[in-house]
Amino acid sequence: MTSVLGNLKAAAVALALGALMIAAFPSSARAQYSFNDIYPDFFKIPEHGQLSTLGFVGGYGSDKYGTIQEGFQLEQSITRYIGVFGRVTGYQLWIGGGFASPLNPGMDHDARLNFGRAQGGLDLNLWPGTHFFISGGKDFGDSRATVVEGDMSSWFLLHSFHPINLSFSAIHDYQNGVTSTEVDLQTILLSREKYLVMAGGGGAFYMGGFVRGTDGQGGPDLSFYYRPWQVGWSAQAGYGSAHQYGQLTMYKELDFTEPAFFHP
Repeated sequence: MTSVLGNLKAAAVALALGALMIAAFPSSARAQYSFNDIYPDFFKIPEHGQLSTLGFVGGYGSDKYGTIQEGFQLEQSITRYIGVFGRVTGYQLWIGGGFASPLNPGMDHDARLNFGRAQGGLDLNLWPGTHFFISGGKDFGDSRATVVEGDMSSWFLLHSFHPINLSFSAIHDYQNGVTSTEVDLQTILLSREKYLVMAGGGGAFYMGGFVRGTDGQGGPDLSFYYRPWQVGWSAQAGYGSAHQYGQLTMYKELDFTEPAFFHP
């Protein structure tokens, strides 16, 4: 029964992402233009491919749990609309006294758990300023979970002084049966040649598995990106089912244009 519910939740995540993809297309465009008009050269491999790397480290702290995570993502473009990526993340999880392990509730556990997660999937760039990421993966170490994840990031009002970014992430853990969803909405407050500042709000909610009903949390966030270094920082603090919490993330991007002989 648990696996059936897990599959239904994973299917719901996929359907939600599909609905968002359909909603991103103006209805008039779908009616008046063919696939080739909307996506010219959809299957054509460009002469120069793009290789992107992303390194990240972050921490989260609350009354119940604390985590540190660090990882690396590598993405290779296939066409102008599709890319493939792989991601490896390491987690250190600290559990407060008297609280159950979120990895495997009901089992004895240490105060600190260590595990890694390897994922791979597709990056779909089907609308300007919008990316959909679909991936699956497996944990190793103190967690043995199989996971499926869907992410979306979309920019609106790109030609205004204050563009808006909406991001969404949903991941289902087949070991504990929990589906975790995060939503964040930010706007660019200040954009200069070398940096930009963003502010907004967001949160997360959890359901299924050992969670009775729905748990969640939310609060304001602030982001800073320094263009010359391609480095960004993001912070959020708020309140929820885990009581007061705070989190901080830092990431570093690198992009490479590949020689033409890599793409005949």
